[in-house]
Amino acid sequence: MRALLIGGGGREHAIGLSIVKSGTELAVISPNENPGLMRIAKKVIIGDENNGKWVLRNATKLKPDYVFIGPESPVAHGVSDILLDNGFKVFAPSSEAAKLETSKAFCRKFMSENQVKGNIESTPFSDPDKAERFIRDIDYDFVLKPDGLTGGKGVVVQGVHFKSREEGIGIAREYLATGKAKLLVEKKVVGEEFSLQGFVKGSRISFLPIVQDYKRAFEGDRGPNTGGMGSVCFSERGLPFIDKGIVDKAKDILEDLVRKFNRKVTSYVGPIYGGFIATHDGPKLLEINARLGDPEAMNVLSLMETSIMEVAAGMLLGLQIKPELRDRINVIRYLVPRGYGTKPAPSVLEIDEEKVMVKGLRIFYASVNQDGNRIRQTTSRSVALMSEGSDIEEVNSRFSNISSLIKGEYEMRNDIGTGKSIERKKRAMKIIMSQKA
Repeated sequence: MRALLIGGGGREHAIGLSIVKSGTELAVISPNENPGLMRIAKKVIIGDENNGKWVLRNATKLKPDYVFIGPESPVAHGVSDILLDNGFKVFAPSSEAAKLETSKAFCRKFMSENQVKGNIESTPFSDPDKAERFIRDIDYDFVLKPDGLTGGKGVVVQGVHFKSREEGIGIAREYLATGKAKLLVEKKVVGEEFSLQGFVKGSRISFLPIVQDYKRAFEGDRGPNTGGMGSVCFSERGLPFIDKGIVDKAKDILEDLVRKFNRKVTSYVGPIYGGFIATHDGPKLLEINARLGDPEAMNVLSLMETSIMEVAAGMLLGLQIKPELRDRINVIRYLVPRGYGTKPAPSVLEIDEEKVMVKGLRIFYASVNQDGNRIRQTTSRSVALMSEGSDIEEVNSRFSNISSLIKGEYEMRNDIGTGKSIERKKRAMKIIMSQKA
């Protein structure tokens, strides 16, 4: 069999590795020359992954048995629609189904109208004057969220990214100044975030282990939000700072949302990712993503004994598939360009892959281009390093002195998944949960 994978980031490298594990021949359409994908794919076509007609022409020539779409942007641009309309088996949602991600206002409204639990108080605005009046009248701290796709970088939080109400009003007015954008003002909720991912066919979800993504650019969870600086997963044990009961309730919320969406809007097919926050009032849904997360896809796909190809084929045949998982802990840390999150300055990297491998680390290539033995960064994330083992100290020990094996200008958070970081989160959650009435 042959699979076509669309996308060229670290998530797509992980998906590609999972596909070829099944013995399936891989072809890739990517905007960049991802070295990892170029090594495992029989054919790589470089071009605009968002151009549906161009993708269709190439897919028609390649004749894949299944198509996988990694990033959100091609789905939002209708690429899955045009492939589905032309008879391809696509393991990704339609653009209509992806409205759960592409319009946060739509998702909030759907949850409210259909009494889906876990919703957060949220009001959309396109008029800056109305937004300002609303913000002046509310008596709670708030969050500003662009309605559309932001790649995880668009959310700003009172007390974190801005201090005063006046500063928040200024941000809202500036964003809405063009009159073409929509912004959500949401009530701020406090807790620890976690990613709940799964595979969907209609109203069925096969859940994957929860993961925590470290979104902030700097150590200690400071600085601007990014696409994700790294992540930690304890397989089916769950995260040590998130209560199992919270996770079970989050699964109920996601199942209820998908079931009602399937009945009232359209059928959902493919990966789904619920960004949740554990609070003293239970899990709250921060957002839905109509895809696997990045870097979270690397965590879960690396733990899956079952390939994503087997999952897709089984679910599209109408079977209930439960991926088999290994009981391991893994931590991912991303190498990113200097200034990533604000003003990234791409550089050139040289990685001693053999010595990195001997240290017990796996490499996932992301938004980079191969240049001989060197790697040219783009303005996005460059390379993810993953360590896996039976306990967290063993896992983190492999990252020591890694800088000696990588030449070039880059940044990497060294506190992702450390015992100190996890203990801090456990203490924080203990305080938050003690506030429960």
